[in-house]
Amino acid sequence: MSFSSLEQWWEEWQLRILVLASLGTQLYLAYFAPTRKLSHLPSFYRFLVCLAYLGGDALAIYALAALFNRQKKRECYSYFSVGGSKDLEVLWAPILLMHLGGQIGISAYDIEDNEQWKRHLATAVSQVTVTIYVFCHSWSPLADKRLLVAAILLFIVGVFRCLEKPLALRRSSFNTIVTSFHPAPRTVSTNREVELEQYIQEAKGYVDCNQDHPTLDKDGERTHSNQLNIPDKLFVDFAYIYTERLAKLKAFWLLDDENFFKALRIGISRTFNLIFTKLWQFGDENRDPPYFDNRLSYFLWLTTLTLPIISITLFHISHKQAYRGTDIKITFLLLYITYCLEIISMGTLCFYNWRVLPGKVGQSSIIVPEGKRRHITNCLSSKGLLGQFGVENTYSSKEITFLVCNYVKDGWRNYIRDVDSYWKFTDTRGHKTLDSLERNGCVVGGNLRESIEKPLDESIILWHIATDFCFYHKGTPPDSECARLCRQISNYMMHLLHDNPEMLMPGSRRDLFTDASEELKAILQADNVLLLVENRLTQVFIDKVQSKSGLFNEAWVIAQDLMKISDDGKKMWEAIRGVWIEMLCFSAGRCRGYLHAKNLGHGGEYLTFVSLVMSHGGLETFAERQQRVHLQLLPEERKKRAVQHQLPTEERVILKEAATNQEAGASSEVEIVLKS
Repeated sequence: MSFSSLEQWWEEWQLRILVLASLGTQLYLAYFAPTRKLSHLPSFYRFLVCLAYLGGDALAIYALAALFNRQKKRECYSYFSVGGSKDLEVLWAPILLMHLGGQIGISAYDIEDNEQWKRHLATAVSQVTVTIYVFCHSWSPLADKRLLVAAILLFIVGVFRCLEKPLALRRSSFNTIVTSFHPAPRTVSTNREVELEQYIQEAKGYVDCNQDHPTLDKDGERTHSNQLNIPDKLFVDFAYIYTERLAKLKAFWLLDDENFFKALRIGISRTFNLIFTKLWQFGDENRDPPYFDNRLSYFLWLTTLTLPIISITLFHISHKQAYRGTDIKITFLLLYITYCLEIISMGTLCFYNWRVLPGKVGQSSIIVPEGKRRHITNCLSSKGLLGQFGVENTYSSKEITFLVCNYVKDGWRNYIRDVDSYWKFTDTRGHKTLDSLERNGCVVGGNLRESIEKPLDESIILWHIATDFCFYHKGTPPDSECARLCRQISNYMMHLLHDNPEMLMPGSRRDLFTDASEELKAILQADNVLLLVENRLTQVFIDKVQSKSGLFNEAWVIAQDLMKISDDGKKMWEAIRGVWIEMLCFSAGRCRGYLHAKNLGHGGEYLTFVSLVMSHGGLETFAERQQRVHLQLLPEERKKRAVQHQLPTEERVILKEAATNQEAGASSEVEIVLKS
């Protein structure tokens, strides 16, 4: 086949290939776009969804351009008129407009796409205008009238679908979502610290009265779950008023761990739908959806389900004898599959909306940084230790969430007493655990204290390495549940530092991970570790660390202090677990809600679960931390005033009159003394 004949074949089949490719891309998005919300989705499949999202528009636009050029060339080149499918090809234009509208399961791939809705609107208007112009210019007056009516109906749907996309982006833009949430009412109280103390005392009183969790019936579980499984104000950095925080705390306290975790997952799933899909929005306790946009979106969806049926029927009964058989088959495929895309997309979105799957907890390790330090990886894999030091992602989000829930509940039971302890509880990074060890008679070395006083990113690296030292040096059995969870939390914190440092804490230094990896590489390159047997590799590595100064030597000193806590290792791992839980909550309390929302588009971060546990558990979140009140009263005076505010109005009046009379009596006594 010569180049000229190949070029002629491409000119003939180019449009057909492009429209079928556009159809296939939209079919892929309809099936697989909702899977983006799954945290365990492999990166390759997530990349394919991104490629389909970006490439789908490009294919449809390219196909429209090819169609326009084909209509212009038809009058100039004779082979373009073979088959008499000119009008049939023009019928594909509104179908391509429908493809440009995308699928209901994906409106934006990144949260930044929502902010560009004006650009998408301008693009959509220009595409619709040009397509209608070419259609009117190219349609033959001799064509079947039924085919013309079918094309007009498809154009109505195509225009609606094409303009619906920027509308959905505007509805999901961050400013619009923020506006839809109920803002906290203006503060009436003139003494905010007393108001905060009152909330803490009411919450503490409720916790003390409900130490034994009552068994809820199905209606009670549903009621309390519905308070927590909605998009949270945490994602827009809104602070809850104290009455709302107390109501959420009560729901958190009464639900068992399983139902609470399920409510968390449903709430995160609904937040994903709110930001990244075209699914119309529903109101809840936290927000009012945009009424006009919601009704319009629902109307457009019903239109796309009804009008194409008429078009398909008209195409069936129209005269098609003059058209090419291949083009007739392609038109049938385009009509039927494009119509089914709406149903498929809605079905898959609902399926993944309710399917509860284990959440991923990302893992990274200094020992084997993913994709780096090939020498270290080869050394460990040759000795069969790559899996042992591995950084595979884990799905223990439920178990770790239960630990965080127990930590929050224990804080309300045994630690939080007033405003100072309430704030201190979310400011600790291991202090509470070390203080508890000392109260129980354990020796806590000064190195442990110093390690948690360092900047958070440095503390995380030191404790990450120390955790691995304790795990391998103590010969921890592989079935140790506490040790397993400690290492998973440790690796997750390293994952945040390496892959998402802005969520770990503002100002976190990713370079610390690289520096530690370089130091490890220098240590292992000194000798040929390939000659060592498996049970000697870890011990030789520890011996080499002891003889050098640096990060790993500091971590080894911390590990030695930890191993002195107990002989059996049980208390040691409980202490390590306590420190990691405190660091995890410390980081969650300092992460902006916008970052949580942004990462939902890529499967989400487990830190979002922790932040929601703290929010539902009545603790201080990022937004509330930014609005801390300056304390002026002594703790006793603040408590006294808070208790008075909790009393009924009549009792408060009596106490106020008694205090006034007491002050008046004291003044008269002073006056008598002065006269005498």
